Amino acid sequence: MFILYVDMSVKPGSEQLLEQTFKTVFITAISNQEGFASAGLMRSDTTAGDYRLVLKFENQSLQQNWVATPLHQEVWPQIESHCASYSVQTYLSV
Repeated sequence: MFILYVDMSVKPGSEQLLEQTFKTVFITAISNQEGFASAGLMRSDTTAGDYRLVLKFENQSLQQNWVATPLHQEVWPQIESHCASYSVQTYLSV
């Protein structure tokens, strides 16, 4: 299993917009992708505006196929537009 963590610092006032975009746009788009296993968006309970997006795919190759799709190019900027910054970490389950 390939797991991707995206730690996001959300622009002040954009928290609800990010959550809504995740629920109505991003999940709909990613859930039909080959190899997709799960996605979750977590909000920090200690630091305002800090979120973690967790994506799981069968393998990294299938995740990269998703990134290369026109649909990803359409929906990811909608998520990214709510972020002041973000960083990505990747892991393989053992």
